Amino acid sequence: MQQLYDLFLKTGLRPFAFMTDTLQLEQKVTRSDLSTLLILLFRGDQTMSELASEMGAPLSSMTSIASRLERKGLIARAISAQDQRVRLVTLTQEGRRLAKEWEHIMQEMLGRLESAFTPEELDEFTRLLLKAAKVFQSEGPVRQDVKKTAARKINIEE
Repeated sequence: MQQLYDLFLKTGLRPFAFMTDTLQLEQKVTRSDLSTLLILLFRGDQTMSELASEMGAPLSSMTSIASRLERKGLIARAISAQDQRVRLVTLTQEGRRLAKEWEHIMQEMLGRLESAFTPEELDEFTRLLLKAAKVFQSEGPVRQDVKKTAARKINIEE
């Protein structure tokens, strides 16, 4: 179950978008915002580079996300106690509350999956979902062979 949770978190998948609870949350913040909040909840304070790496996003995109979350009062950026050159991103009280609310919804939905499948089916489902995710991560987009046709000259009468 933890593997599914991590997959949803890291890929920004919206497996529960049809649930009204998640739609209400997604009106407050984007999926990227929610993923960022959850990463901070689970991993603790992070540097911008660490967050970008976790999100699989360029640092410039992560900076935009962090700025948006900071304006909303969901994160704060502070100087590291160990190295004053490093700025850490940390959850505010409101950011922690929102991340925990999202975590609760995800756990509830994963619990529903757990009760719907037998343990064997759940293992197989998880294995196949992780396999599919790896295919997309390592192979890139799937391309179909496209037949190239020779250019045709079209006469246009005036």
